Amino acid sequence: MNVTLPPAGDKLVHLQNLRTLTLRNFLFGLRMNIVRAIWQPFVLSLGASMPLLGLLESIGGFGGIVSTAMLLLGGWLSDRHGRKPFVIIASAFAVIALSTLALAGWMQKWQLLLPGVLFLGLAAIGRPAVDSMTAESVTPDARGQAFGLVTMSYAISGIFAPTLGGFLAGRCGFLTVLLAGAALELGILYLIAIALCETLPLEGQVPLRAFEFFRLLKRIITPPANLRNFYVAVTIDVFAFGTGATILAGLLTKTYHFTPFQLGIMASVSSATWAISQLFIGQQVDEHGCVPFLIASETLAVFVTGGWLVAKSFEAFVALEVLNGLIPATWMPAFMAWISNSVPEGQRAEEIGRLGAFRGFLGFPAPYVGGLLYEAVGFRGPIMANLIGAAMVILVLWLFVGEPQKA
Repeated sequence: MNVTLPPAGDKLVHLQNLRTLTLRNFLFGLRMNIVRAIWQPFVLSLGASMPLLGLLESIGGFGGIVSTAMLLLGGWLSDRHGRKPFVIIASAFAVIALSTLALAGWMQKWQLLLPGVLFLGLAAIGRPAVDSMTAESVTPDARGQAFGLVTMSYAISGIFAPTLGGFLAGRCGFLTVLLAGAALELGILYLIAIALCETLPLEGQVPLRAFEFFRLLKRIITPPANLRNFYVAVTIDVFAFGTGATILAGLLTKTYHFTPFQLGIMASVSSATWAISQLFIGQQVDEHGCVPFLIASETLAVFVTGGWLVAKSFEAFVALEVLNGLIPATWMPAFMAWISNSVPEGQRAEEIGRLGAFRGFLGFPAPYVGGLLYEAVGFRGPIMANLIGAAMVILVLWLFVGEPQKA
């Protein structure tokens, strides 16, 4: 991949950072995928219900309330104290989280899942810093490619890690998988501590003033005018996927009795499509713009969720995962390039965090709502909510969201 580096600063440092972030994302993907493949069956094995599973996702999942708060705080602090410290802190929180979840499995106490997911939520404090470092390691016209590269490294790990996680769970138990995840996160912590370089110079950092954070809290409900329609679209997206796709593994475990190994195979198939297509799509985002690929992602989501409604066999769900892998492949580089190109460097992490907080504060109940829909009407309830939400996002993007002006 031929990525253009920023004209200012040490180009070798920028290149090293891009390589380090790519390797970090690969290892992070290994950790995420082996654990994610067994997470929902593991929770259900401890006696949790679907609404409780949804509640745990709503608290500390990818769009959970704790994760949301950390995105906001992490982005704000990262623009004031630099990027690297918060990437390190996030990894340390993840080590504690996985160790706590392993303890829950060892003691067979679902109550210990709560502190575990709380620490997982705290680990989101580093996400705006990682995204900002990626954007700051290349020029604006190459950001789609850069995000495509680091996202592809995550997706490559997902080709085999979920199947491996499911296989290990079947052979050695859930505890082994959780301990392996903790060990991988320790490796990530060591890598970023020794190899990652700061990308926000001291002169670009904003002084720390506590009252400004409270102003930021107020601004969450009033996004900048030029970003407002984009905020609306991606917030509907996170709620839609939260009700269905986020808890799909649990739904399939309860409805069709899929094993962790089968769920791992499904995730691996999806990741294979993602990895194969990601770099090419990232390049196309730079050439043709962000919005067409955001719309394409949501259109694919409508087809895939519609397929989930009619599929009955494991083989049918596996076939749908081929298309499912194209959803993040088209969404992630377009989403990150759109927001990165819409704000100046010194405010980038804060805006990424604020966007994550806006989405999270409005979307965090979605997995719990999905669990309640399952209890009320079965499998079709949460999946239909996912499909309707994706269709709404297409309309908002098509009618109201344009290409950003590069900052």
